[in-house]
Amino acid sequence: MEMFQNHHTPPRKLFLFAFIAVWLFVTISSDEDYYKLLGISREASTREIRQAFKKLALTMHPDKNPNDGTAHEKFLKINRAYEVLKDEDLRKKYDKYGEKGLQDEQQGGRYESWNYYRYDFGIYDDDPEITTLDRGDFDAAVNSGDVWFVNFYFPRCSHCHDLAPTWREFAKEMDGVIRISAVNCGDNGMLCRSKGINSYPSLYVFRAGMKPEKYYGDRTKSSLTTFAMQFVKSKVTELWQGNIFNEIDRAFAERISWLITFCADTGDCLEPQTRRKLAGMLVSIQFQWSILTMTWGKVINDKIFILGWSIPLKE
Repeated sequence: MEMFQNHHTPPRKLFLFAFIAVWLFVTISSDEDYYKLLGISREASTREIRQAFKKLALTMHPDKNPNDGTAHEKFLKINRAYEVLKDEDLRKKYDKYGEKGLQDEQQGGRYESWNYYRYDFGIYDDDPEITTLDRGDFDAAVNSGDVWFVNFYFPRCSHCHDLAPTWREFAKEMDGVIRISAVNCGDNGMLCRSKGINSYPSLYVFRAGMKPEKYYGDRTKSSLTTFAMQFVKSKVTELWQGNIFNEIDRAFAERISWLITFCADTGDCLEPQTRRKLAGMLVSIQFQWSILTMTWGKVINDKIFILGWSIPLKE
Protein backbone atom coordinates (compact mmCIF):
# COMPACT_ATOMS: atom_id res chain seq x y z
CA MET A 1 0.00 0.00 0.00
CA GLU A 2 1.38 3.40 -0.96
CA MET A 3 1.33 6.22 1.54
CA PHE A 4 0.84 9.77 0.26
CA GLN A 5 1.86 12.78 2.36
CA ASN A 6 0.04 16.06 1.97
CA HIS A 7 2.68 18.78 1.68
CA HIS A 8 0.16 21.61 1.61
CA THR A 9 0.08 23.98 4.59
CA PRO A 10 -3.05 23.45 6.71
CA PRO A 11 -5.64 26.24 6.42
CA ARG A 12 -5.20 27.11 10.12
CA LYS A 13 -1.48 27.89 9.61
CA LEU A 14 -2.23 29.91 6.50
CA PHE A 15 -4.69 31.98 8.49
CA LEU A 16 -2.13 32.50 11.27
CA PHE A 17 0.57 33.63 8.83
CA ALA A 18 -1.85 36.01 7.15
CA PHE A 19 -2.92 37.45 10.50
CA ILE A 20 0.70 38.07 11.58
CA ALA A 21 1.55 39.71 8.25
CA VAL A 22 -1.45 42.03 8.47
CA TRP A 23 -0.67 42.84 12.11
CA LEU A 24 2.95 43.73 11.26
CA PHE A 25 1.84 45.89 8.35
CA VAL A 26 -0.69 47.76 10.46
CA THR A 27 1.80 48.20 13.31
CA ILE A 28 4.55 49.56 11.09
CA SER A 29 2.17 51.75 9.12
CA SER A 30 0.67 53.22 12.29
CA ASP A 31 4.07 54.47 13.51
CA GLU A 32 4.41 58.22 13.20
CA ASP A 33 7.29 59.32 10.99
CA TYR A 34 8.90 61.90 13.24
CA TYR A 35 11.05 63.26 10.44
CA LYS A 36 8.02 63.87 8.23
CA LEU A 37 6.14 65.45 11.13
CA LEU A 38 8.90 68.05 11.46
CA GLY A 39 9.47 68.32 7.72
CA ILE A 40 13.17 67.38 7.87
CA SER A 41 15.45 64.77 6.34
CA ARG A 42 16.75 61.80 8.30
CA GLU A 43 20.22 63.36 8.12
CA ALA A 44 19.12 66.63 9.75
CA SER A 45 21.45 68.12 12.36
CA THR A 46 20.29 68.92 15.89
CA ARG A 47 20.26 72.61 14.96
CA GLU A 48 18.06 71.91 11.92
CA ILE A 49 15.72 69.86 14.10
CA ARG A 50 15.33 72.75 16.55
CA GLN A 51 14.78 75.26 13.75
CA ALA A 52 12.11 73.08 12.13
CA PHE A 53 10.32 72.49 15.43
CA LYS A 54 10.36 76.18 16.36
CA LYS A 55 8.86 77.12 13.00
CA LEU A 56 6.02 74.64 13.52
CA ALA A 57 5.57 75.55 17.18
CA LEU A 58 4.94 79.20 16.35
CA THR A 59 2.09 78.31 13.99
CA MET A 60 0.64 75.13 15.54
CA HIS A 61 0.75 76.01 19.24
CA PRO A 62 -2.67 75.79 20.96
CA ASP A 63 -2.21 79.35 22.21
CA LYS A 64 -2.34 80.49 18.57
CA ASN A 65 -5.23 78.18 17.68
CA PRO A 66 -7.79 78.57 20.50
CA ASN A 67 -10.72 77.55 18.27
CA ASP A 68 -9.14 74.31 17.07
CA GLY A 69 -10.19 71.44 19.32
CA THR A 70 -7.45 69.23 17.89
CA ALA A 71 -4.62 71.74 18.35
CA HIS A 72 -3.46 70.18 21.62
CA GLU A 73 -3.16 66.68 20.15
CA LYS A 74 -1.46 67.98 17.01
CA PHE A 75 1.07 69.90 19.06
CA LEU A 76 1.76 66.91 21.28
CA LYS A 77 2.74 64.94 18.17
CA ILE A 78 5.31 67.43 16.93
CA ASN A 79 6.55 68.01 20.47
CA ARG A 80 7.04 64.27 20.92
CA ALA A 81 8.91 64.11 17.61
CA TYR A 82 11.17 66.97 18.66
CA GLU A 83 11.89 65.56 22.12
CA VAL A 84 12.95 62.23 20.60
CA LEU A 85 14.99 63.47 17.66
CA LYS A 86 16.90 66.12 19.60
CA ASP A 87 18.16 63.43 22.01
CA GLU A 88 21.07 61.48 20.53
CA ASP A 89 20.26 58.20 22.31
CA LEU A 90 16.50 58.32 21.70
CA ARG A 91 17.06 59.22 18.07
CA LYS A 92 19.24 56.14 17.59
CA LYS A 93 16.53 53.96 19.16
CA TYR A 94 13.85 55.49 16.98
CA ASP A 95 15.92 55.15 13.81
CA LYS A 96 16.51 51.46 14.57
CA TYR A 97 13.20 50.32 16.06
CA GLY A 98 10.64 53.03 15.35
CA GLU A 99 8.14 54.05 18.02
CA LYS A 100 8.09 50.58 19.54
CA GLY A 101 11.67 51.17 20.65
CA LEU A 102 10.47 54.14 22.72
CA GLN A 103 7.74 52.43 24.72
CA ASP A 104 9.55 53.04 28.01
CA GLU A 105 10.13 56.72 27.28
CA GLN A 106 7.71 59.49 28.25
CA GLN A 107 9.02 62.50 26.30
CA GLY A 108 6.67 64.98 24.69
CA GLY A 109 3.79 64.99 27.16
CA ARG A 110 4.31 68.57 28.29
CA TYR A 111 5.12 71.77 26.46
CA GLU A 112 5.72 75.46 27.08
CA SER A 113 3.67 78.55 26.26
CA TRP A 114 3.80 80.15 22.81
CA ASN A 115 5.80 83.07 24.24
CA TYR A 116 8.54 80.65 25.32
CA TYR A 117 9.00 79.30 21.80
CA ARG A 118 8.88 82.80 20.36
CA TYR A 119 11.34 84.52 22.69
CA ASP A 120 13.32 81.94 24.69
CA PHE A 121 13.67 78.83 22.53
CA GLY A 122 16.94 78.37 20.59
CA ILE A 123 17.99 82.00 20.86
CA TYR A 124 21.19 81.44 18.85
CA ASP A 125 19.93 78.94 16.27
CA ASP A 126 19.52 81.58 13.57
CA ASP A 127 23.03 83.01 13.97
CA PRO A 128 25.41 81.39 11.47
CA GLU A 129 28.52 82.68 13.26
CA ILE A 130 27.51 80.90 16.50
CA THR A 131 27.75 77.12 16.74
CA THR A 132 25.11 75.63 19.04
CA LEU A 133 26.55 72.59 20.79
CA ASP A 134 24.73 69.74 22.52
CA ARG A 135 25.65 66.75 24.64
CA GLY A 136 26.26 64.63 21.57
CA ASP A 137 28.84 66.85 19.88
CA PHE A 138 30.32 69.02 22.63
CA ASP A 139 33.40 66.99 23.57
CA ALA A 140 34.36 66.27 19.96
CA ALA A 141 34.09 69.97 19.11
CA VAL A 142 36.10 71.42 21.99
CA ASN A 143 38.82 68.78 21.53
CA SER A 144 39.09 69.32 17.77
CA GLY A 145 42.15 71.58 18.03
CA ASP A 146 40.31 74.87 17.53
CA VAL A 147 39.85 77.48 20.24
CA TRP A 148 36.21 77.48 21.42
CA PHE A 149 34.63 80.31 23.39
CA VAL A 150 31.42 78.86 24.82
CA ASN A 151 28.41 80.68 26.25
CA PHE A 152 26.49 78.41 28.66
CA TYR A 153 23.03 79.93 29.01
CA PHE A 154 19.56 79.14 30.31
CA PRO A 155 16.49 80.10 28.23
CA ARG A 156 14.63 81.85 31.06
CA CYS A 157 17.69 83.74 32.32
CA SER A 158 17.25 87.50 31.85
CA HIS A 159 21.01 88.14 31.98
CA CYS A 160 21.44 85.58 29.19
CA HIS A 161 19.01 87.50 27.01
CA ASP A 162 20.76 90.76 27.89
CA LEU A 163 24.06 89.29 26.68
CA ALA A 164 22.64 87.80 23.46
CA PRO A 165 22.94 90.91 21.21
CA THR A 166 26.54 91.48 22.34
CA TRP A 167 27.40 87.80 21.89
CA ARG A 168 26.07 87.94 18.33
CA GLU A 169 28.15 91.02 17.49
CA PHE A 170 31.19 89.48 19.15
CA ALA A 171 30.72 86.30 17.11
CA LYS A 172 30.68 88.34 13.90
CA GLU A 173 33.82 90.17 15.01
CA MET A 174 35.67 86.90 15.67
CA ASP A 175 34.22 84.86 12.81
CA GLY A 176 36.99 82.70 11.35
CA VAL A 177 39.45 83.62 14.12
CA ILE A 178 38.19 81.36 16.91
CA ARG A 179 35.00 79.32 17.28
CA ILE A 180 32.13 81.04 19.09
CA SER A 181 29.52 78.73 20.57
CA ALA A 182 26.46 78.50 22.80
CA VAL A 183 25.06 75.67 24.93
CA ASN A 184 21.43 75.69 26.07
CA CYS A 185 21.60 74.32 29.61
CA GLY A 186 17.83 73.97 29.66
CA ASP A 187 18.12 71.22 27.05
CA ASN A 188 21.55 69.99 28.15
CA GLY A 189 21.39 69.99 31.93
CA MET A 190 23.60 66.93 32.34
CA LEU A 191 26.30 68.40 30.11
CA CYS A 192 26.29 71.72 31.93
CA ARG A 193 26.45 70.06 35.35
CA SER A 194 29.37 67.91 34.20
CA LYS A 195 31.24 71.11 33.25
CA GLY A 196 30.57 72.68 36.64
CA ILE A 197 28.16 75.32 35.34
CA ASN A 198 26.14 76.73 38.25
CA SER A 199 25.29 80.25 37.09
CA TYR A 200 24.13 81.82 33.84
CA PRO A 201 25.48 82.99 31.56
CA SER A 202 28.88 81.34 32.11
CA LEU A 203 31.57 81.97 29.51
CA TYR A 204 34.49 79.57 29.07
CA VAL A 205 37.34 79.12 26.60
CA PHE A 206 38.09 75.49 25.72
CA ARG A 207 41.30 74.23 24.11
CA ALA A 208 42.19 70.61 23.45
CA GLY A 209 44.16 69.05 26.29
CA MET A 210 43.97 72.15 28.48
CA LYS A 211 41.86 73.21 31.44
CA PRO A 212 38.88 75.41 30.47
CA GLU A 213 39.39 79.08 31.28
CA LYS A 214 36.47 81.10 32.62
CA TYR A 215 35.83 84.68 31.57
CA TYR A 216 35.17 87.11 34.43
CA GLY A 217 35.42 90.46 32.63
CA ASP A 218 32.90 92.98 31.41
CA ARG A 219 30.34 91.64 28.97
CA THR A 220 31.10 94.15 26.26
CA LYS A 221 32.24 93.33 22.74
CA SER A 222 35.59 95.08 23.19
CA SER A 223 36.35 93.30 26.48
CA LEU A 224 35.33 89.92 25.09
CA THR A 225 37.49 90.52 22.00
CA THR A 226 40.54 91.52 24.04
CA PHE A 227 40.18 88.39 26.17
CA ALA A 228 39.69 86.10 23.17
CA MET A 229 42.67 87.49 21.26
CA GLN A 230 45.11 86.26 23.89
CA PHE A 231 44.38 82.74 22.62
CA VAL A 232 45.26 83.63 19.01
CA LYS A 233 48.91 82.64 18.72
CA SER A 234 49.56 83.48 15.07
CA LYS A 235 52.73 85.50 14.55
CA VAL A 236 52.78 88.91 12.88
CA THR A 237 56.19 89.97 11.56
CA GLU A 238 57.07 93.61 10.99
CA LEU A 239 59.03 94.06 7.78
CA TRP A 240 61.39 96.93 7.12
CA GLN A 241 64.43 97.60 4.92
CA GLY A 242 66.78 95.84 7.29
CA ASN A 243 64.98 92.47 7.34
CA ILE A 244 62.62 92.24 4.38
CA PHE A 245 64.85 90.21 2.05
CA ASN A 246 66.04 87.84 4.78
CA GLU A 247 62.45 87.23 5.94
CA ILE A 248 61.18 86.56 2.42
CA ASP A 249 64.12 84.23 1.70
CA ARG A 250 63.30 82.38 4.93
CA ALA A 251 59.66 82.06 3.89
CA PHE A 252 60.68 80.48 0.58
CA ALA A 253 63.24 78.19 2.21
CA GLU A 254 60.91 77.00 4.99
CA ARG A 255 57.82 76.99 2.77
CA ILE A 256 56.01 79.23 5.22
CA SER A 257 52.62 80.59 4.17
CA TRP A 258 52.59 84.36 4.52
CA LEU A 259 50.35 87.26 3.70
CA ILE A 260 51.92 90.65 3.06
CA THR A 261 49.87 93.78 3.58
CA PHE A 262 51.14 97.04 2.15
CA CYS A 263 50.28 100.47 3.43
CA ALA A 264 51.68 103.96 3.30
CA ASP A 265 53.10 106.11 6.05
CA THR A 266 49.94 108.21 5.96
CA GLY A 267 48.19 106.07 8.56
CA ASP A 268 46.02 103.77 6.45
CA CYS A 269 47.54 100.61 7.94
CA LEU A 270 45.54 97.79 9.47
CA GLU A 271 45.26 98.00 13.24
CA PRO A 272 47.58 95.60 15.13
CA GLN A 273 44.61 93.59 16.46
CA THR A 274 43.13 93.36 12.96
CA ARG A 275 46.43 92.00 11.63
CA ARG A 276 46.46 89.34 14.32
CA LYS A 277 42.86 88.39 13.55
CA LEU A 278 43.70 88.03 9.89
CA ALA A 279 46.74 85.92 10.76
CA GLY A 280 44.52 83.69 12.90
CA MET A 281 42.06 83.22 10.05
CA LEU A 282 44.83 82.18 7.65
CA VAL A 283 46.07 79.41 9.92
CA SER A 284 43.27 77.11 8.80
CA ILE A 285 43.35 78.08 5.11
CA GLN A 286 47.04 78.20 4.26
CA PHE A 287 47.71 76.96 0.72
CA GLN A 288 44.27 78.17 -0.33
CA TRP A 289 43.89 81.25 -2.49
CA SER A 290 42.07 84.03 -0.72
CA ILE A 291 41.14 87.24 -2.53
CA LEU A 292 41.84 90.06 -0.11
CA THR A 293 42.23 93.77 -0.70
CA MET A 294 45.88 94.71 -1.35
CA THR A 295 47.36 91.24 -0.94
CA TRP A 296 50.10 89.60 -2.93
CA GLY A 297 50.47 85.89 -3.62
CA LYS A 298 52.81 83.74 -5.71
CA VAL A 299 52.36 80.18 -6.96
CA ILE A 300 55.33 78.00 -6.06
CA ASN A 301 55.51 74.34 -7.16
CA ASP A 302 51.79 74.21 -7.83
CA LYS A 303 51.05 75.33 -4.28
CA ILE A 304 49.91 78.80 -3.36
CA PHE A 305 52.05 80.54 -0.82
CA ILE A 306 50.65 83.60 0.88
CA LEU A 307 53.81 85.38 1.80
CA GLY A 308 54.30 87.24 5.04
CA TRP A 309 53.03 90.17 7.01
CA SER A 310 54.25 93.74 6.80
CA ILE A 311 53.46 97.16 8.09
CA PRO A 312 54.94 100.32 6.39
CA LEU A 313 58.56 99.84 5.44
CA LYS A 314 60.88 101.91 7.58
CA GLU A 315 63.36 104.12 5.79
